[in-house]
Amino acid sequence: MTKEKAFVIGDIHGMYHSLEVMLSHWRRDEEQLILVGDYIDRGPNSDSVLKTVRTLQKEHNAILLRGNHEQLFLNYLLEPRKEWKLYKKNGGATTISQLLQIQIEDVEAQAPEEVVEKLLEKEPWLIEWLESLVYYTTFGNHIIVHAGVDFTKSDWRYTSLHDFLWIREGFHYEKNTTGRNIIFGHTPVQTLHESVEPWQRDGKWGIDGGNVYGGSLIALRIDREEVNDVVVLR
Repeated sequence: MTKEKAFVIGDIHGMYHSLEVMLSHWRRDEEQLILVGDYIDRGPNSDSVLKTVRTLQKEHNAILLRGNHEQLFLNYLLEPRKEWKLYKKNGGATTISQLLQIQIEDVEAQAPEEVVEKLLEKEPWLIEWLESLVYYTTFGNHIIVHAGVDFTKSDWRYTSLHDFLWIREGFHYEKNTTGRNIIFGHTPVQTLHESVEPWQRDGKWGIDGGNVYGGSLIALRIDREEVNDVVVLR
C-alpha cells in the first residue's frame, strides 16, 4: 500500500547509535522511510549502519539514496589501486577496518587489491548493492537527493550523476526553479547557518546535521505536499 507520509533521515556516517535512536521516532506503519545517503566513513560503526540500512531496505522497503561516500567506496572496490588515496582521504579506512574487524594501521599496511579481495570475500554483496542505490527519489511535491540539483538544466532530472552526489556551489544560493521542495544532505548545515537545525531557503531543506562532527542527526516528517515536522538529535 502506498503511504501518504514519509520520514527522511540525513547523513549518518557510521553513527549507529544516533541512527538507532532516530529510528525510534519513525512511524513505520504510516511513513515511508527514505535515507539520503552517506551511511559510511568517518564514524565508529559503519559496519552496523550498513547492516541496519540493508535490513530496512529488505524488510520495510526503505528507499536508500546513493551518497558521494557510497560512490567513493564503490569506485575503490572497482579500482582499488587508482581510488585508494581519495577514498582514504575521505574516511574510507575507518569503514574498511570496521567491516574487516582489523586495525586501521593493518588496512593501510596492505596492498589495496588485497584489501578489496578480503572485503569481497567477507561481504560479497557490496558491489552489487552499492550499484543499486538510486541517485534521487521523489515523494509528491518533494525531490529528495543527496547533494542537490543543477538549476541551469532545462529539467532538474538532467543534472549530472556527479552533481547529484557532489554539488554545492550553484545549488544552495541559486533560485529554486523546480517548483518543488528539495530535501538534501551532503553539506553540513553548520556551514550554511549557525545552527544544527535544518537549513531552509527557497524550498530547499538541508538535513546533514554534521552528526559525525559533533552536530546533530536530522530527520523530516513530510506528506506529499509539505514538511510537517522536524526531528533533531543532538
